[in-house]
Amino acid sequence: MEMKRFAALGAAVLLAGAAAAATATATVTSPNGQIAVTVSTEKGLTWEVMRKGKSVLLPSDLGLSFRGKRPFGAFEVVKAEERAFDVTWTNRLYKKALVRDCAKELSLRLREKDAPKRLLDVVVRAYDGGVALRYGIPAQPGFELFTLTKDCTTWRFAGDPLAWLTVYEDYRNSQERPFLRRSLRSAIGEKTLVGMPAVVELDGQMAALCEADLTDWAGCFFRVPAAQRADATLVEAALSPIPETEGDLVIARAPHLTPWRVIVLGDNELELLANNDIILNLNPPPEGGDAAFSWVKPGATSWDWWAESNNSLSTDLTIELIDFAAEMGWPYHTIDGGWYGYARRPNHGPGIEIFPRKDFDLDRILQHAKEKGQGIWVWCYWSALEENGVDKVFADFQRRGIKGVKIDFMDRQDQWMVRWYEKVVRSAAKHRLMINFHGAFKPTGMNRTWPNQITREGILGNEMTKFSYNVSAIHTATLPFTRFLLGPADFTPGSFGNVHSADFVPQGRKGHRYGDESDRRQILAEEIGTRAHALALCVAYDSPLMTLCDWPRRYRGAPGVEALRALPTVWCNTLPLAGKVGRYYSVVRETYDGRLYLAVFGVRGATFELPLSFLPEGTSWKATFYTDGPNAAQDACDLSVTTRTVTRESKVTLTVVPEGGAVVIFTPSIK
Repeated sequence: MEMKRFAALGAAVLLAGAAAAATATATVTSPNGQIAVTVSTEKGLTWEVMRKGKSVLLPSDLGLSFRGKRPFGAFEVVKAEERAFDVTWTNRLYKKALVRDCAKELSLRLREKDAPKRLLDVVVRAYDGGVALRYGIPAQPGFELFTLTKDCTTWRFAGDPLAWLTVYEDYRNSQERPFLRRSLRSAIGEKTLVGMPAVVELDGQMAALCEADLTDWAGCFFRVPAAQRADATLVEAALSPIPETEGDLVIARAPHLTPWRVIVLGDNELELLANNDIILNLNPPPEGGDAAFSWVKPGATSWDWWAESNNSLSTDLTIELIDFAAEMGWPYHTIDGGWYGYARRPNHGPGIEIFPRKDFDLDRILQHAKEKGQGIWVWCYWSALEENGVDKVFADFQRRGIKGVKIDFMDRQDQWMVRWYEKVVRSAAKHRLMINFHGAFKPTGMNRTWPNQITREGILGNEMTKFSYNVSAIHTATLPFTRFLLGPADFTPGSFGNVHSADFVPQGRKGHRYGDESDRRQILAEEIGTRAHALALCVAYDSPLMTLCDWPRRYRGAPGVEALRALPTVWCNTLPLAGKVGRYYSVVRETYDGRLYLAVFGVRGATFELPLSFLPEGTSWKATFYTDGPNAAQDACDLSVTTRTVTRESKVTLTVVPEGGAVVIFTPSIK
C-alpha cells in the first residue's frame, strides 16, 4: 500500500524580508551527510554538487528562457523552506517489494532584484544516493500562458571525463543505440544529442544523469557545446521542440513544475544500481494507491514476431503460441503487427481501421485464450490508434477481453508526445488495459504513477539482432548499468537460436525478406551468446512484462527450457553481487514464493568460486544449475543442467565461457 509522504525530520524553516535577501547561497545535505547541493545567486543562478568531499558538479548555470520575455536578471532569495522525510512504500511490480524514500529537500522562492521582479522557484533534493533539482514557475502576471524556448540548466564537470553515452543526430529517434565508452567532449557537435542516462566516470565515483517525473513538458537530451574551458567540460540541456513550431519547447500555464533533473551517484556501477530508486521516488504515487491498479498483473508473454517477422502470422500459429504459453506457465501472449490492416507487415500509413483482418480470427483466438486462462496483448501503430480514437479503440479492446496494448513507432519526446503518453495510460487505466510503449523515449518513472504502463522499449533490444550486429555480449553487459538504471525495458530476451559473435549473421543478411508472407524458407533469427547467457538475461533484466522471443519449435524439449517455466518477472528483493559496465554482471533475486535465482553473464570467460552466504540460515536448498556446457565455447547451444543440495555454508564453482552465462535456481527443500 502506498504510504502517505510526511516530514519525518525537522520542521520547515522560512526566511523572508531582509534576512532572505541577504542569503546568496543555500545548501542542502543528504541524510548521511555525504552529499551537498548548493544553489547560489552570487554570480548568476548556479548549482554545485559535492560528494564525500569531492566535486561532482562544478558551479553550473540554472535558469529558463521564454519567448517574448527578456532573460531573467539577478535573483534574490525571498523564501526558503527545508524539510526532511523518510518513508517506506511497497511496489509489487518492481525489483524489490519495499522502497525507501529518504531525502532532505530545499525549496527556494527567487525574485528578480530589478523590475519586473519575476518569480522562479528552485527545489533541490539530496538523497544518500543522488540529487535532484526542478523548477517551479509560480502564478504571476505575464505567465498566464508561456512558451519556453530554452532550458538553461547545465552540468559542468572537471576535466574531460570518460562516460558511457548514446549519441543521436535528430530529436526524432527511437532511443535504440548502444552505450559506448568515450570522453564527454567526443560528443561535441551542433547536431549531436546525447541520450539518457549519461553515465559519467568521475574521480573515484560515478554519476548517471537522467530525469524524472516527465509530465506536460518536453523530454530532455544533452548537448556538449563546442566552446569549452580547458579545465572543465560543460553539458547543456537540449529539450525536444514541438514539431512544426519555431523552436517552441513547452507551451503551458503557470503555476507549473518542470521535470526533475537527476544525478544518481555511487562509488561504482553497483552503487548506481542500488540508488536508482530515486527515479520512482521522484514521481507521485497513483491516485487511489496500488489498490486502484490491483488488476495489473505481471508475467511472461510468448510472442509471434521475433523469430520470423510475422511472415507466418495466422490464427493457427497464434493458437499454437497461446497453448505453449499456457504449458510454460506464462500468463500472456502478444500478437504483434499485421493482425489488422491489409498485410502481415505492420501498416504504418494513415486511414487504417484497427479491426482484425478477414483471414485473422481474433474472436476465435480470444475465446481460446480465455479457455486456457491466458491474456492477450495486441500491437498498434500509434498514429492509427490516435486516428481511430484512443478511448474508442480501448473500449472495444476491453469489450473483447484484451489485457494489454503494445503501442509502437512514436519516436519522439516533445511536449505533445509526452502529453499523448499520459492520455493513453489514463484511458487505458479506465478500460483496465496495460500498456507497453515501443518506439518509445526512456523511462522517467511514469510506471509509479501509472502502474498499468508496465514496461516500455527505448532500448537497443533483441529485436535488432534481426538487422544488426550491435546486440553483442558487450552491449548486454552494458545495459544493467545504463538503460536499466532508468526503469523496466522490453528487451525481449530468451532466444534458443544461440551463436557466438564469430558465427553470427543478422537474419536479414541471410536472405530473410521481412514482411514477405510468400517467403516460406523460415530463416529464423539468432542471438549472440550461449544458451546460458540467454537464460541469464531473462532473470537479470527488469520487465514486469517479460517478452520471451522464440517459438515453441525451438523451446519445447530443449535443454534449459525448464529455467523459463513460470518465470518470475517481479521480485521481492534484488542483490547485485558484482559487475563492471560492458564486461559482466551477476545478481541474486528473491521471488515472492521463497525461491532464489542467481544470474551471471559476461563478455570474457571466467571460473570463479561463489559463497552462498546470501541464502537464509537453517534451510537446505535444491540448487538447479543451468551452465555453459563443456563445448559451449564452440557450440553456443551447449548447456549443462545439474542439481545438488546446498546450504548457506556451501560454495559453488561456476565456469562461464566467453559470451556465456549461468542461472542457478534455489528452491527450499528442508526447513
